[in-house]
Amino acid sequence: MATSTDGTATPTPAHKSPEQHSDGDNGKQTVLDSLTNTLSKLELDFLSLNASNSANANGLAQMEYDEIDGKAHQLRAEVGDYDKSHKHRIDEIKTRIREAYPTEVAEQLRPVIQSHIQAEVQACTKDEVKKQYEKLMPISLEQQLGDMDKQLSMVKTALNNSEARSFNSSVDIVDSVTRKDQLRPLLKPDGTQSKLWPLDLNSFFAYDAETVKKLLKDYNIPVEKTHDANLNSFLGYIGVRQQVV
Repeated sequence: MATSTDGTATPTPAHKSPEQHSDGDNGKQTVLDSLTNTLSKLELDFLSLNASNSANANGLAQMEYDEIDGKAHQLRAEVGDYDKSHKHRIDEIKTRIREAYPTEVAEQLRPVIQSHIQAEVQACTKDEVKKQYEKLMPISLEQQLGDMDKQLSMVKTALNNSEARSFNSSVDIVDSVTRKDQLRPLLKPDGTQSKLWPLDLNSFFAYDAETVKKLLKDYNIPVEKTHDANLNSFLGYIGVRQQVV
């Protein structure tokens, strides 16, 4: 052992013999061989594992493929069944449209068509009746009723005037007594009595010329040139037989 400058002892390396060097080298070789063998084994194990994994992967892939193929086959079968069902349904609808629908539509439209036809017939009948009625009866019923009322009024007026003339014919213009007898009034053409109608002959003879003319016009009696002529025209019209001289 040597002494250092600081007075401490420094260990001196020991010298080995050649036998010791040989034993050390052999140990190293053994370890190296062992490591090499281990490495080779690991490599083989890795290759084996890799091959196994590849086989497993292929197996899994095959399983997945088989599963997908099975599902695809099932899906194709379902699609085929749906197509068949859909086609069958379409065929049924076509058959119904071709055979049943015309009858159903006709049944549903029959009331509407009948109502329309009835309305058309009624309209045509009404128009035709109106045309035929106008041909057969050119004068309207309202106008006919109006004409009948006028004729009835004329008949009543004529009957009244005829009875009045018969009564007035008994009046004598010369007899002072009968001249006071009340005259039965005649009706004008419109069925009313003139406001100028005289009560008796004395009242009539008291009328002036203009009043007599107005009285004649009320009864559509022609007006003469002289007053006496107008008096005689009225007397003759109301049924009095005598005339003014």
